[in-house]
Amino acid sequence: MVSEDKLNILFLSSWYPSKAISTLGNFVQRHAESVATKHNVHVLYVTFLEDLTKNISIEQSIIHGVTTTIVYCRKGLSGFLSKRSAFKAGIEFLKRQGQFDFDLVHLNIIWNAGWQARMLQSKYLLPYVITEHWTGYDRTIREDQPFLLRTFSKYVVAKSSMICPVTENLSSVMQKFGLKGQYRVVPNVVDTSLFHLQEKSSSSIEFLHVSTLDQAHKNISGILRVWKTFSQQHQNVHLSIGGDGPFQQWQKTSENMGIPKESISFFGEKKWSEIAEYMQKSHCLILFSNYENLPCVIVESLASGMAVISTRVGGISEHINKDRGILISKGDEAALLKALQDFTTAIDLYMPLSLRKYAEENFSIPSVAEAYDRVYRDVLKK
Repeated sequence: MVSEDKLNILFLSSWYPSKAISTLGNFVQRHAESVATKHNVHVLYVTFLEDLTKNISIEQSIIHGVTTTIVYCRKGLSGFLSKRSAFKAGIEFLKRQGQFDFDLVHLNIIWNAGWQARMLQSKYLLPYVITEHWTGYDRTIREDQPFLLRTFSKYVVAKSSMICPVTENLSSVMQKFGLKGQYRVVPNVVDTSLFHLQEKSSSSIEFLHVSTLDQAHKNISGILRVWKTFSQQHQNVHLSIGGDGPFQQWQKTSENMGIPKESISFFGEKKWSEIAEYMQKSHCLILFSNYENLPCVIVESLASGMAVISTRVGGISEHINKDRGILISKGDEAALLKALQDFTTAIDLYMPLSLRKYAEENFSIPSVAEAYDRVYRDVLKK
């Protein structure tokens, strides 16, 4: 029988926030923090860091209840060999601290840290589960992947005890890619105490776009072209665009396009609490992405009582329907313009309390923590 006491879970990840990139994999960090409300969670993450004065540097801290060990290393002639040495150093560090006592490994994103879970499974017989977020397995986005990636992914999945994509769509895509195993979907998580309801302004309709601001992924130029037309047709509408990307570049583009300055504003990287404030005062999130799985901004928007206009890509349609927003085809600027127009005339149809209730039931910390608790215990029962 598996004990109902707290389990000791080791989180490994291909992406995680660090001094190298502060926002990389922050959705993995949110999963770790949610699981930490029920279990003891320790993150071990290895990453390259420029200007490192020695080959390996290890830093440990407790962040929101998660013991976090980051191993920084130089890239060297072989990036993989450098990371393998750093990972082994991290394991030895945990042993010296008396912290290497785990029931289960939770690997996040197969490529390219998946070998770490296989190594621990082989050497210490630690079972591992996988959470996957990556769009790279979708052949409608990338027609073919290198032989190494396909072989490596199958190698990692082969010994996993459970695979937990964040959407049903990603589950289907991974299986079509040839990654066979036991699947169970667990979505992204939102802190509903941070992203919460607040009365929104009635003087104007506030739209919001938050992302990495990457053109190939998020199609920012398409949003701007549509917004130019829409803002010239409607008064008392405003769009805020921002995130951890080149917002100054897009601000300059907007100015060059002649978009009315009073209708649009831009901002850079913000703390989660600051993003929450933007969402609490906004009425609708705009995503015009060419591909996605389940962006965290969608679950955060719903928790904040915001409707969503989005392209019908990845697993977004699993959660956004006519009661929560408007779905359009990717790249269809005419459809985006119509969606904006439709929203302004039907804004009262989207009930903030109903949107938040859906987020609480599906994406809240207790909901996601409970889902992973069931995954862990089902795995350990075997």
